[in-house]
Amino acid sequence: MKLTRREFIFTAGRLGAVLPFLFSPSACAPVFPVVNQDTGLSLGYVSGDITPDGAVIWLRSVPGSMVNVQYSKDPSLTQFVATEPLVIGQDSDGTAHIQIDRLDPGTFYYYRAAVANKKRPGPIARFLTAPKPDDNAVVKFCFSADSRQSYQPFTIMDAINANQPNFFVHLGDTIYADRGGTATELADFWDKYRANRDAPSQRLFSDTDVYVIWDDHEVRNDYEGSPPIAVVGRRAFFDYWPVRRNAQEKNRLYRSFRWGKALDLFLLDARQYRDHAHRKMLGRPQKEWLFNGLASSSALFKVIATSVPMIGGGRDRWDGYPEERLELIHWITQKKITGVIFISGDLHYAAVSKVHGLTGARQIVAGPMAAPMNVLANGNSKRFEFFSNRTFNFGMITIDPASSTPQMMVELRDEANRLLYRTPINCI
Repeated sequence: MKLTRREFIFTAGRLGAVLPFLFSPSACAPVFPVVNQDTGLSLGYVSGDITPDGAVIWLRSVPGSMVNVQYSKDPSLTQFVATEPLVIGQDSDGTAHIQIDRLDPGTFYYYRAAVANKKRPGPIARFLTAPKPDDNAVVKFCFSADSRQSYQPFTIMDAINANQPNFFVHLGDTIYADRGGTATELADFWDKYRANRDAPSQRLFSDTDVYVIWDDHEVRNDYEGSPPIAVVGRRAFFDYWPVRRNAQEKNRLYRSFRWGKALDLFLLDARQYRDHAHRKMLGRPQKEWLFNGLASSSALFKVIATSVPMIGGGRDRWDGYPEERLELIHWITQKKITGVIFISGDLHYAAVSKVHGLTGARQIVAGPMAAPMNVLANGNSKRFEFFSNRTFNFGMITIDPASSTPQMMVELRDEANRLLYRTPINCI
């Protein structure tokens, strides 16, 4: 099959030095090869920012290589469509982003990358396109945060994948640029991302769509605004994750995605627009985007993914911006917007809690996936319906819009995929 036109976006660049050995609390983490000589690829693939008719594929090869992506509904890729060849450039550590469009909604696609003049193409991976906005499809997704290099291997990724979610939401601290050696130059940040793409992560990402947002440790602990080091960290984040770039604002990270009748997912950027002097977290354009998106959404549930929690955690979280938080709560109440749920990470414990001022709304906190537990926190507050700080964890949400009583089922699970807590939440 010959492709007549294929649009793509990409970044590419130089190879870094061979990674040093990394240490987890109990064992050495694996050293990743720079490139597989047979395929010309390294570090697997990541499919992300999935829509009903498109996907962004992340991959990594050697600068100067010519690469394309072959994809099909056929799991064996006996027949496939190939994207136009892309020459890997010199300025983004060999990473590339290839955008695939004109796909069918609610469909599994299988894909692999092929580098010219290599013995064989890369392994076959897959992604699932989102259902059409009026589709009654069941939606199941997992979410968590905080993956710190020294806690590898990230075995919780296999537990997440065992549930076969439609997609996974990484809620930030995708690397720890300020731990285990502080990243100061772009190459240092690239090193951190390469080190974090371990084998369990590659297995999950090759099988499950990913939506990702950043928090502070992609730059520095508790950073805010756009200091020079954040500009460098932001570039590395874009280099290593499949994020669709906004045509009008290339550094924009906040975005939304629709999954059938069940879900509108709003991903917030809770970092680069902060202004503590004026008690603003989102910035005016992002706030207006969120308010208008919530008011116009016809989805059963509106899930707001915020890297820092709405309730609890102190100055660095929404507690430090109470006026803007209250403005959001008033907007939801005034517009009678139903089915609003908040998901977040950052606190290093799992919890389900009520959101004061919003009847029926819940905040679901998950994580860490692999980082220190918050042993100083406790679940004594009356807002908590569930609290646990004993184990690495992730959240899972299932929504069936065709059920007689529309609701979402919320589960919190540990790193061995054991159930910690389950509760239904009605759409009110």
